[in-house]
Amino acid sequence: MMSNQHNEKTQEQIYEKIYEQVLEDDSKGLLETEIRDMQLIYNLHPDDDRDAILEFIAESIYYNQNQ
Repeated sequence: MMSNQHNEKTQEQIYEKIYEQVLEDDSKGLLETEIRDMQLIYNLHPDDDRDAILEFIAESIYYNQNQ
């Protein structure tokens, strides 16, 4: 049980680092293509839905790294 909790905490930390990197990349304007793609595919607003878009990008990176 302890190992499982440790693994969950480690996975959480990995996701948090990815999300922080996504936020940093967004602030540098490096994600405009990805954001535009998400906007078009899911009919989202690039400003109003930006938090959800950035979370989705971070989750995509996280899950692609952990396959």
